[in-house]
Amino acid sequence: MKIDISQVKNTPIANKSDIKSKELSTDETNKLNASITSNSFSFKTNKEQDYNVFFRLDKDNIGVKLSESNVNRLKDFFSEDNFIDTSKGIILDKDAAGYVASWFADVAYKRNYLAADKDNDGEITALEAWDLFDLVNVNYEVAQDKNKEYFLKATNIDETYVSNRIANSIEGKSDLSKALDIVINWDKDLDGKVTASEYWNTDKDYLDEFGIAYYEDNQPFMSIPHIKADVDIAEEEIKRVKEQIKLNNIIEKLKKSQSLDNNEKEILQKFNIQNISNELKISEDKLKDLISSDKLKDFISYTKDFINELSQTKLLDIKV
Repeated sequence: MKIDISQVKNTPIANKSDIKSKELSTDETNKLNASITSNSFSFKTNKEQDYNVFFRLDKDNIGVKLSESNVNRLKDFFSEDNFIDTSKGIILDKDAAGYVASWFADVAYKRNYLAADKDNDGEITALEAWDLFDLVNVNYEVAQDKNKEYFLKATNIDETYVSNRIANSIEGKSDLSKALDIVINWDKDLDGKVTASEYWNTDKDYLDEFGIAYYEDNQPFMSIPHIKADVDIAEEEIKRVKEQIKLNNIIEKLKKSQSLDNNEKEILQKFNIQNISNELKISEDKLKDLISSDKLKDFISYTKDFINELSQTKLLDIKV
């Protein structure tokens, strides 16, 4: 199913925290070098404790593992005096340090990676991942194009991160370094925010297939990296939309007194049969009998007002 993302493609799905840039003092540089030599830092950001980028955040010495491509992007973007070479990697200073520290704070605190690592071993297990805030709600409405084809239109993106507990299950393992590296990679222009178009890696107004939105490098739709989430909840929503579309087609057939096939009868019976019977003030058994026995004239006489109401219904606010 096609998705119109024109209204949200420039909307941020993630924003770095605001850590002010400052120049390292001699004492701070010495403390960082001591931590690098002993490989002892304030936090473990991966299980292997294998780090190549180092910086200060408040009074903490931080070590993280970033990809070579991201390290090169940082060096290309920030001035040469923002980097201090060491035998283990680079120490960040000034604006480069402020930028990476700001994304680190977003991942570590807003998205809860530090607190989620209950045993402080540097790894986020599938169980620990339940305590992360790696998801963002995208609100949709169902619309029709000029060819009467249904599509989803993304209307807005909520500004706050959502708990991973809304997903049915979390698979795989991750760590803070990996999550930090991915979000920096997504921040294409290094401006401190990741827009929806940067996430989807497209400037187009439409995504041709709904599945593209769910899996970008095996990431769930609008998931802030890195845990892979089960998308059964979202798939159920789409299934419900498709059932509604089928129901609308069935209603059109009923209006024309056309016969229903067995599959259409099943769909009609499944569609909130209790609410329909309550609305029509007849028993569920009576309604089921009318549907299953193809007594269409009787059924239409019972449902005339209800059909008119349903035909005007629009599905709104489908949340992933």
